[in-house]
Amino acid sequence: MKITMSSVQNKLLALLRDQGSVPLKYREIGRRIGEQYPQTVKHHIGILKDKQLIQEENGLLILNKKDLTSEDFLNLPFYGIANCGPATAFAEDRIEGYIKISKNALPKGNIKDFYLVQAYGNSMNQAEVGQNKKNIEDGDIVIVNTKEQSPENGDYVVSVIDGCANIKKFNYNPADNQVVLMSESTDKYFPIVLHENDDLSVAGKIIEVLKLPNSK
Repeated sequence: MKITMSSVQNKLLALLRDQGSVPLKYREIGRRIGEQYPQTVKHHIGILKDKQLIQEENGLLILNKKDLTSEDFLNLPFYGIANCGPATAFAEDRIEGYIKISKNALPKGNIKDFYLVQAYGNSMNQAEVGQNKKNIEDGDIVIVNTKEQSPENGDYVVSVIDGCANIKKFNYNPADNQVVLMSESTDKYFPIVLHENDDLSVAGKIIEVLKLPNSK
């Protein structure tokens, strides 16, 4: 059966394909697509939900997961700032939105395992991430591989300690059973030193840095 859609529904789908996700606020969505009446927006969102073309997750309106990928682009989940989130910051229900990225801009790997966080501060502004040895500056977006949770010395990781997420360089000394998380910066930052039995969670290995214009 052929699915027919009104112009409002087509505009809604176009908005989501462009933005990845939008907060479920009918008046604001209406403003973006040129529809004056919030109730009309709500009505057509309901129709698209019934057609299983869009869905609501945690206050965000997104395309159906089957439509999140295309031949050339992928919408990666974005979790916000990396160094001040709660320990549950990387659960699915904490996704803040989706960012559309060309698959050509992504490193090799299973892209379904990738997610994004935004760096805060300058504690890693002398890091050397990936093949191009990019540093991590305030406002940069880092791509994290969630399957890489057993880092090796020298890996850059997103770690969660005492409920806070950090971007650091990982180092483990088996002789002392110590994990040291290092900053690499033009400023002086003290290392974070942990015992192997401390409550450390590695939320993934940083595999690439996205430099966004005016991100700082």
